[in-house]
Amino acid sequence: MEKPGLDKSALRKFGVTMASVFLVISILFFFRHKYNAAVNSLAVSCVFIFMGLISPVLLRPVYIAWMRFAFILGWINTRVILVIVFYLVFTPIGLLMRLFRVDLLERKNKADSYWKKKEKTDSGPLGYERRF
Repeated sequence: MEKPGLDKSALRKFGVTMASVFLVISILFFFRHKYNAAVNSLAVSCVFIFMGLISPVLLRPVYIAWMRFAFILGWINTRVILVIVFYLVFTPIGLLMRLFRVDLLERKNKADSYWKKKEKTDSGPLGYERRF
């Protein structure tokens, strides 16, 4: 894991970002008539904005913990997404191709070489214009 940027500007940006997120959460709680949760979330937002603007060095342990959590979450999400794509996209395509006996690699013909002959095209300067 790379060391995250721990300069004051990065910590200040982290504090303001977290304060903004908790402010939005508190507004959502307020509109859902959950006033205790809205007040608690607003208090956390105020702490983050205060620490981010006045003393960003105090946010260093929170920032490091949050980045480690983000790294672990990213590692897990990557594997979950790859498993979903493999089993919901590639496996059905492979099963359908096997069912309909589609051989994209043309392995059934026993040839000396599997190279395909390429047609000769004009490779002059005009051949490079308007390629599509």
